[in-house]
Amino acid sequence: MTLRDANFPLASGPSLPGQPPYPAVLLGQLADLDWELPPGDLRLRALDRGGPEPAPAFANLVGAREAWDHHPLWMDFLDPSSPVHTQKMLERALYLHHWREQVPHGARVLDLGGGIGRFSTWCLDRGLEVELVDPDVRALRRAVAHAAGRPGRFDVHWSTGEALPELAPVDVVFAVEVLNYVESPERVMAEIRRVLRPGGVLLLSVEARWGWPLATDVSPGSLDQVGGDTLHLPGDRFVRTYDETALHSLLQGWSIEAMVPSHYVLGGPFEAAAGALDLPALLAAEARMRAHPVYAPLNRAWTVVAR
Repeated sequence: MTLRDANFPLASGPSLPGQPPYPAVLLGQLADLDWELPPGDLRLRALDRGGPEPAPAFANLVGAREAWDHHPLWMDFLDPSSPVHTQKMLERALYLHHWREQVPHGARVLDLGGGIGRFSTWCLDRGLEVELVDPDVRALRRAVAHAAGRPGRFDVHWSTGEALPELAPVDVVFAVEVLNYVESPERVMAEIRRVLRPGGVLLLSVEARWGWPLATDVSPGSLDQVGGDTLHLPGDRFVRTYDETALHSLLQGWSIEAMVPSHYVLGGPFEAAAGALDLPALLAAEARMRAHPVYAPLNRAWTVVAR
C-alpha cells in the first residue's frame, strides 16, 4: 500500500532505497512511469478500471475518472498551465493563512484526501515528512511527480479515509475538503484519531450547507436536493454538506481551537463578482463577507483547527 509496493506493468521500475517515506529528491525516477499500488480499500481497483460506484460516496471517483480522461489539465491544477492553477494556489494560501502556524518544524504529516499534493508540496518544501492518502490513483501518480525533487520525505497510499494504512503516529493531519465526499465521516474521524499522536492537530475544512449550492461549480439538475445534508448524482457527484451544528456534532470529543467560516470567494457564490484577486484582496473580501448581515451565512466552507 506504499511506494515500496508499487508495480510497473509497462516497464521495469526503479527500486527506492531504505524504508518509506522516501526522500522526495529520489522520486523523479517515477515521474514518467505508469505504476500501480495495491489498494487499501479493495473496491477501488474495480472502480478504477471502469466499474460502477459501489456506494453513493464513490460517485465522485467515477466523475474524476472521466475528468482525468477528458480534462487532465483541469484536474492537475498544480501544473502552471492549468486553467485553474492561480485560483487553486490562492485558495491554498487562504487556508494556510489560518493554519500555517499550526504546522511545526520537523512535523510528520498526513495529507488525507490529498489528491495531487496541493498541501503535500507545501509541506515538503518545508522539509517535512508527508504521507498522502487518496482514493484516486491517477491523482497519486501526479502527486509523486509534483513531489519529486523537493526537500522532505514522501509516501503515498491508495485508499479511503475509512481504511487508513498502518502508519507511525503523525503530528498534523490535513483533511481539506474530504469529509464531504466520504462514505462514513464518523469512521474517518475515528481513523484520524487512531493515527494522530496525542496533542497532534487536525486541520479540517468542509463544504458549508448554504454557500455550497450557490457556487458556480454546482451540478446542474441538483436543485431538488439543495437544502438537504447530502446531494447524490449517480456516476458524477456525491456531496455531504455541514452547517455549524452538524460540524460540532462530528467533532464531538475534539478540542476545537478555531472554527472559521470561509466564503472561499474564488470558488464560492461570489466567484464571478470577485474577478481577479491577490491574497491581500482575497483576505479583505473574506472579512467583509463574514461581517455582512446577509452574506455571512452563505459561507462556502468551514475551516477548523482541532486537537
